Amino acid sequence: MISPGTLARALTNVRDRVLEGPIADLRRMPRVAIDTGPTDPDAWSVGRAHGLARAGQVSTYRYAVHPTARLRGAPVLLVSPLGACGVAFDLRRGCSLVEHLVGEGRHVHQVDDEDVIGHDAPLPGSPADLARWVDDILPHVIRLVSAHHDGAPVHVVGWSVGGLASVLAAADDPTLPIASLTALATPFTLESVPEHVPSRPLAISAGGPVLATVQTLLGLVPTVPPIPEFLSVGSVGAFLTTPLTVACHLADRDFLAQLEAIDDLRALVGGQAELVGATFHAMVAPGELERGRVAVDGRRIDLANLERPVLLVAGEDDVVVPPRTVRAGATTLSGAETSLMTAPGGHLGVVCGRASRDRLWPALCAFLDRHDPPAEIEPDRRRSRRPRRAVRRPLPAAHAAEGGREQVERPAPEHPSSGSPDEPATAPPRATGRRGRPAPKPATRTRGREG
Repeated sequence: MISPGTLARALTNVRDRVLEGPIADLRRMPRVAIDTGPTDPDAWSVGRAHGLARAGQVSTYRYAVHPTARLRGAPVLLVSPLGACGVAFDLRRGCSLVEHLVGEGRHVHQVDDEDVIGHDAPLPGSPADLARWVDDILPHVIRLVSAHHDGAPVHVVGWSVGGLASVLAAADDPTLPIASLTALATPFTLESVPEHVPSRPLAISAGGPVLATVQTLLGLVPTVPPIPEFLSVGSVGAFLTTPLTVACHLADRDFLAQLEAIDDLRALVGGQAELVGATFHAMVAPGELERGRVAVDGRRIDLANLERPVLLVAGEDDVVVPPRTVRAGATTLSGAETSLMTAPGGHLGVVCGRASRDRLWPALCAFLDRHDPPAEIEPDRRRSRRPRRAVRRPLPAAHAAEGGREQVERPAPEHPSSGSPDEPATAPPRATGRRGRPAPKPATRTRGREG
């Protein structure tokens, strides 16, 4: 329903978009690269690893701490999927998982192979890529982050393929300093994971029920062979319903900002986003995840050996990794304390959707709080923080100065019953804690000279 207030907000958003540029604040949270290892001299010949950053070296970043938040808890390591940059964890200001964790007082790190993206011919992952992440990259980065925080265990949060690599690395090496594991949109059965998933039209993902229904019905209309695919009813319908979707949300500034941020992310990832399912099928043989024994570099990793606390998160509208494929992990990870959660959004929206700010991120922080190592307080440091109590000492008695110069002593106040009959009695000090008023000084000079 159009109201004067809605129309005014819509006109303001259109004016700002035309005159001032993008509405979304796409500034990334400040971070610095702390490591570019491990180095693999043969990375150029390992599967598609020729595209990894700087010839087989991935980057580990450390985000700046919040200037006013109280630092607490174990550090957090975000693991991006293979071939997708970590921008999804830091989508935009106001809708960023990194910003939320930093605001909670967490030390946040991220491992990324963002130089993989942007190639003209994206390729799915391979078993060699999975072995490199499980055997080399993740063990090195987890120990690195732990060493930066005096050996504290690390909370590992992996998304999609990054979640699968994190779970396999933790199950393969129980000595890794890991406090907990969180797998976002990570399947534990590939039966319902499609190999190729086209990007969802805007009307279906965010256009509302009416436009989503229209877009779905238009997509079901078959295409006659002589007519090109781009002139099909579904393609023309997507072209028409997209402007209608934007027009219906012109008054929602947060929606327009989210739309700009998603478009920016899609431009970075490109066609690699459609190969997520193919990457799962290429890395893992059929039936291995269901049996809980995955072949990595010629050996079998038993997922039942994982004994760390695990949080499994499924997207309600995820068509790449349906929720039932995520729930299968509760049976596969039989040796771990597993928690299941369903959050709104698809494969991308479950991480950085607007609904995740109210549903997923607070639940994730509560899970991290429950599995933080106990804080150790040094007794000396605790005592040093207590304010010292002031000790009152009596004034020292005055003595005669040398050289014939006399120094007059101030008599201390005494109780009347203890005084001498020749001296006037002074009143006792007040009970307010202040020192009593001293007696008047005796005269040291006479008014006249003797004859």
